[in-house]
Amino acid sequence: MKGLSPPPNGGGAVTPGGLRILVVESHALVGAALSVLLCGPPLAAAVEIVLDGLTAMARLEASDFNLVVCELSIPPRSAAFVISKLSALGCAIPVMLLSDAEEQHLLLDAVTSGAAGFFTKDCHPDEFLDGVSTVLDGHYAVGRKLMPGMLARLAGAKKAASSR
Repeated sequence: MKGLSPPPNGGGAVTPGGLRILVVESHALVGAALSVLLCGPPLAAAVEIVLDGLTAMARLEASDFNLVVCELSIPPRSAAFVISKLSALGCAIPVMLLSDAEEQHLLLDAVTSGAAGFFTKDCHPDEFLDGVSTVLDGHYAVGRKLMPGMLARLAGAKKAASSR
């Protein structure tokens, strides 16, 4: 959240006003694939990859980012830790959550976490990039595979609220 500095991993060029994305992903291969995707067109973002939530918080406190793409179950703390810390700092950086397809129920549970985007790691790259653009435009984004479960939860919450 301070001045711009080049990513230590040699990520994309950093220019003032350029799009900067922090990827928090415990699997180096997945993080590298996300970096390639986000550095390319249409976003051409400068991407920094960190492997855990504690390092993510240190980087967020030291540098400016436009978006955080965060694995849901990052060690040693969950993505909810990162989101709550950002909120406590009064930081309005949007967070997108990613999980394995087998954990999509956990993504649905995270709907009230304050995250702006929800995707499984098996989504199509174009769908993910559309979601990133949507979140950067100030909206929420939900992956197609999550949509039925998301709608069911919202319908259930609305039904429960109306029966009170």
